[in-house]
Amino acid sequence: MLNNPPLARPLQHPLSNPLLSRRRARSRGPARGQTSIPDWVWGAGLGAIVLIFVGGFFLLSNITGGSGSTCDQPLKSIGNAPNADAAGFQETDVGLGHLVGFLQQGDLDGANALFYGPTHNFMHTAEPAIREKDETLGKNLCEAVIKFETDFDTSGATNLSLLANEVTIVRNYLRDGAGALGFPRPSG
Repeated sequence: MLNNPPLARPLQHPLSNPLLSRRRARSRGPARGQTSIPDWVWGAGLGAIVLIFVGGFFLLSNITGGSGSTCDQPLKSIGNAPNADAAGFQETDVGLGHLVGFLQQGDLDGANALFYGPTHNFMHTAEPAIREKDETLGKNLCEAVIKFETDFDTSGATNLSLLANEVTIVRNYLRDGAGALGFPRPSG
């Protein structure tokens, strides 16, 4: 009689667990009570999301002065503004000086009341005239005005020293603009 060894089990790799196998049975569709969403719906949804993000990016870049700057065109004149003459420049210069003072003292109510009136309106009225004489100066003034308006409206009391610096920049551009138009440079 032959001495046959007991049947040996084939060697298995220690990680060859049927639960971890890549050959697991594939699902045959949605579970009972669920519906399957076609692939084209998923693709259309993903495409719509991408379009929304791209559109939002371009909209935001136009608002913040990215490509296609809002200062490619002069600011629109606003009513109730001093005339764009020597007296108007002097009056606005004094108003901007008071605005800097309000901001440095932390008086947002005073700054708001002073800015959104003849002082603000004059900047919109004077910029097109300045741009006509010196396009670069006009664009710089426009960008400084829009930056201050945006920061003033959005940051509020968060960074008053930054706002005061921005008003000083606008004030200096207006002073240069008065000179470009042949008026005495305001002081005050």
